[in-house]
Amino acid sequence: MKFSVIGAGGVGQVIINHLARRQDAKVRVGDIDRLRLREVAKTTAGEVPISRLDAGNPDQVGRFIRGSDMVINSSHPRFNMLIMNQAFKRRAHYIDLAGYPEVQMKQDSKWKRARLVAILGMGEDPGLSNVLARRGVDLLDRVDEIRIRDGETSTSEAYPFVALFAPDVFLEEAVAPARYFEGGKMKTKPPMSGREIYRFPPPIGDVPVYNMDHEEVHTLPQYLPKKPDFVDFKLALTDETASSIRLLQGLGLLNRRPLQVGTVKVSPLSLLLRLLPPPSQIAGKIRGNAGILVEIAGEVSGERLLYRLYVMMSHDEAYEKYRSNATSYLTGTPTAVCAIMLAEGRVENRGVIVPECLNAERFIEEARKFGIQVQIEKTRL
Repeated sequence: MKFSVIGAGGVGQVIINHLARRQDAKVRVGDIDRLRLREVAKTTAGEVPISRLDAGNPDQVGRFIRGSDMVINSSHPRFNMLIMNQAFKRRAHYIDLAGYPEVQMKQDSKWKRARLVAILGMGEDPGLSNVLARRGVDLLDRVDEIRIRDGETSTSEAYPFVALFAPDVFLEEAVAPARYFEGGKMKTKPPMSGREIYRFPPPIGDVPVYNMDHEEVHTLPQYLPKKPDFVDFKLALTDETASSIRLLQGLGLLNRRPLQVGTVKVSPLSLLLRLLPPPSQIAGKIRGNAGILVEIAGEVSGERLLYRLYVMMSHDEAYEKYRSNATSYLTGTPTAVCAIMLAEGRVENRGVIVPECLNAERFIEEARKFGIQVQIEKTRL
């Protein structure tokens, strides 16, 4: 199987390392950043060809993926449609990790006719979170509510502010109106509203979480076999981090529009992103834990039940075992697991799908082989 991976940041490196360890896989890597490519060449076992690639250039992408069986897009979500189109032209399967998939889902019929698969949003959240939701739904006769909670207790002596995945995506999500699904309709709350102290299982424990707009809220009500009445998503942020984000927004530092500074024009967000450490550089320099938890409330044989499915990992464990931070590992590993299952013919679906369309029980079993240990708790309501 020939894999083309576009994007070699912290998450991309996790994907690349998993795939490169397989004897039956040939992996090539493209990224616009030469430093990241050199890091891949230095740290990846086996021979992995690297190429400097502009993911926003369709001709470059087309040439890079020629001859591939599968294209994995771990670059920025704004390139999803471009890369997906190029993969289809070359009759390759496609996987990406994030992004609102409404436009991509419209390609479903032609991908089915071509007997190809495009799997959208197959990271940690979205991705693993969707699979956990599907597994919980499969255990119930009727589903009422799904609540997704992204847990985090990260600290760093080296950096005063860190983003554990693409910093621009993180910041844009944080300041966007938070959407949730209720009563058959999508509804909106203010950005970073609804603060509550949520009790995660150890070692995360009690941490504040805030409303966020996220892909799962958009797809789970549509694509689960049993339709929930309510879906929301909350992300753990320290109060200091939440205050910092509000301050950055208030100062205009999250604005992409260039400002005149002396004789040059500078985008405030571009300058900020230049100063923030990329996730690929923080492994080994942060402490704490990361995790994803999904609550599914519903009914079985007239009895009200709550299932909590979750995965936890410490940043120390991720670094010691995988030379990664926990968030990058929990994001890149589901992508690699999905790619391997697809390559081995263990994904029956065809067309354009989201992760909740997969066989959740089979996926969770496979993920255990890669250190993703899903825990399931059941409570009577």
